[in-house]
Amino acid sequence: MSKIVYSPDKPNDCRYCHFWKNNKTGCCLGEENCYYLISVSPKPKSECEGCPYGRDHPCIGWCTRKIMKEVGVR
Repeated sequence: MSKIVYSPDKPNDCRYCHFWKNNKTGCCLGEENCYYLISVSPKPKSECEGCPYGRDHPCIGWCTRKIMKEVGVR
C-alpha cells in the first residue's frame, strides 16, 4: 500500500480548507478526493532489481544475473 502524500500548502486542519462546509457536512470533496492529495506514481521495475551483485556493491556494467542464469547458478 502506498503512502498518502499531500501538497505542502495543505492547511493543518481541514476546517481551514476552501472545500470545508461545516462540522456536520464536512468536506464537500471527500477524504479520498482531497484537493491537496498528490498521486505518486509507482516506481517502474528495474531490470537490475534483485541482482545478486548490486545488493552489496554498485553496478559493474554488465548483467550478473543474466550471466549466472546462463551458467546455471541460482
